[in-house]
Amino acid sequence: MLKFSSRNPFPLIRNNDKSITDARIRDHSDQVDAYLGLQIEEVEKKLRTYGCRLEASVFPGKPQELWIGLAAKRFLTPYTEIRTILSLLKPKPGSTIVDLGAGYGRMGFVIGRHYPKNKFIGYEYVGERVKESRKCLKRLNHPLVKFRHADLSSAEFRPVIADYYFIYDYGTTEAIRKTLVDLKKIAQEKPITVVARGRDSRDFIEEHHPWLTKWTLPKSYIYFSIYQSV
Repeated sequence: MLKFSSRNPFPLIRNNDKSITDARIRDHSDQVDAYLGLQIEEVEKKLRTYGCRLEASVFPGKPQELWIGLAAKRFLTPYTEIRTILSLLKPKPGSTIVDLGAGYGRMGFVIGRHYPKNKFIGYEYVGERVKESRKCLKRLNHPLVKFRHADLSSAEFRPVIADYYFIYDYGTTEAIRKTLVDLKKIAQEKPITVVARGRDSRDFIEEHHPWLTKWTLPKSYIYFSIYQSV
């Protein structure tokens, strides 16, 4: 069974454990949010009522998909899945991990606890979510974890050079395409690993970015795939 424990809030669970349902995993994530002090439902309720008031610089084009109106369980990655992804990557101390479309920064909290020697930067468009993440971060000793307010689709935006990048379906399809072009430029300077979660992100990579699929076979799982450049 998956039970919340403050001693081990981000457990590493076995993928073949059939007793742990998706519903239980998401309920566990709710308990972790409460433990961290993340008031996600309160913030999302205000977003549904008033809209996003703390927007990043707006890129001319289609409106952003901000997932406002969806329950947090629908658009936030469970903590146990994040822990699984990181255990598969085995990031070396001193490496930098970037989350593009970080939401409430769940990945940053996992990295701060289990990979404290790694740098983490989480980019998020909705400023209200960034503000809430930063509020909780102040209570924790995670000096290498940062949350930044940014519009990933802006022509002026470029992600920092890092070793690992996480992409979840976000914004617009144009924004995802732009992000992958940004990452291709970085990969020309150094090898990178890209973790894609969501149908659009994985489809774009498989169909249009052979630099991530041609030389090293992707490792595909139910909800995400891991790609490596050369």
